[in-house]
Amino acid sequence: MVTIQLDSDKSYTPKEVVELVRLALDFIGSQGEDSDRQYAATDVYWILRNLLDYVNAQAGGEFALKRLRKGSWGLEYNDKTSARRKADEAAQREIKRTREYLQQLKTRRSS
Repeated sequence: MVTIQLDSDKSYTPKEVVELVRLALDFIGSQGEDSDRQYAATDVYWILRNLLDYVNAQAGGEFALKRLRKGSWGLEYNDKTSARRKADEAAQREIKRTREYLQQLKTRRSS
């Protein structure tokens, strides 16, 4: 048995929460050594996704699983700064696309 002591009057830092969750997961893993239970890739994905959904409800940013290729996932953290950067990059791509389109129209008209 693993004992996890929680104080209802205390607030925990993310690092402390991760350590407590790690204790719980280590215990679950050690109990599974004698079991023949198997989990499909979709089960593991949904366990991670549900954990991240809960964390995202509490966090200032967003943790996301990004598919890299079939069977491979990356864990990404987006905060306000990275969201602003991505929006700026998307706006610049749109400006470039519009500029190229206008140039193409201008080229057609002159001939």
